[in-house]
Amino acid sequence: MATQSGNPGFPGKQFQVAGHQLHLVHAPNDRFDAVLRLIAVAEQSIQMFFYMFADDSAGRDVRTALVEAANRGVQVQLIIDSFGSADISDRFFDELTNAGGNYHCFSTRKGLGYIIRNHQKILIADGKHALVGGFNITDQYFGRSGDGKDWEDLGVVISGPEVTRLARYFDEMASTSVDGTVRYRKIRSIIQQWRPGIGEVQWLLGGPTNRISPWALTFKRSLEVGKKFDIVSAYFSPSQTILRRLARVSKRNKGSRIIMAGKTDNGATIPAARLLYRYLLRRRTKIYEFQPRRLHMKLMVIDDAVYIGSANLDVRSMFINLEIMVRIKDETLAIYMRTLIDELVGQSEEQTPVLLNARDNIWTRFKAAFAYFLVNSVDYTIGRRIKFSLLRNR
Repeated sequence: MATQSGNPGFPGKQFQVAGHQLHLVHAPNDRFDAVLRLIAVAEQSIQMFFYMFADDSAGRDVRTALVEAANRGVQVQLIIDSFGSADISDRFFDELTNAGGNYHCFSTRKGLGYIIRNHQKILIADGKHALVGGFNITDQYFGRSGDGKDWEDLGVVISGPEVTRLARYFDEMASTSVDGTVRYRKIRSIIQQWRPGIGEVQWLLGGPTNRISPWALTFKRSLEVGKKFDIVSAYFSPSQTILRRLARVSKRNKGSRIIMAGKTDNGATIPAARLLYRYLLRRRTKIYEFQPRRLHMKLMVIDDAVYIGSANLDVRSMFINLEIMVRIKDETLAIYMRTLIDELVGQSEEQTPVLLNARDNIWTRFKAAFAYFLVNSVDYTIGRRIKFSLLRNR
């Protein structure tokens, strides 16, 4: 059973679950403070995967903290994805490498590197404390954009015995791309051989395999036996198998909820999700679109199990991208996370048959189907380049 923790070292709501301390970082300043605090407390090692790392105030502050850690003798390993961080120069990290830190891009834009993205967000200090979540290292994820383009997001700092396993995984995965060449077979082997464990805190990995990944398999099985779900997902375009399982859970116990983005930076993702609304509404799912800010959160609560991490509910996140999700099984924590979801619902627009009918026509359906194809079969970056006027048809 989760209890409130007395550890003041990290920001956010604090819990203890099965010998692990948890700090939920939801507010933008808490998310940023958690990153800087983890870097500051490291004495031996910092292991860091991030999909996006920008040359802005947040990126420069984190780089300065990493340089300071390297200068005090901490072994710093930083890996970013070449697509998510395409706008940043390698020279941005010269100060870090000059201080003795290690940095490289996960992939190149050639061969399999184009297909496989390292979409994970992981920061590990000394193999003792780990931060995972949905946010990247850019101003927009920490309330610093100043242009109304900030993101609603979530992360969790976990301290305890399971962090050691995640640190070993980092070292294995780092070796698959150290020279910029993606070693697909090694990645596939790492994912296939991974075992989440049987405790209340489990690391679930997603990635390209010739069978279902540990993350997708666990999520699928949870839906098979689940009685109720509450899901917050920035991108929602799941496979038909997952969609049917969501519908079955919702039909068994009306009241299951999905919160999706009402605002985003990718014009394809909202119409792709809307393509599925009518099917889910008929099966008693309550659907909402979050309005105040762009939504980037990945949070799922199924019965008394909580999932937090980097994976959206779309085909790319479940079967192609490298993803990290933590599964925490605890009734008290699940209740608390549902109160957070209640708050998000209060800031969202409920999707109803009347609303769907008002914006529905043959042209919008065609655009939605095209968007669904782009999101699931092509690439996020292409969707970002296309203007979908469907977003204005509210």
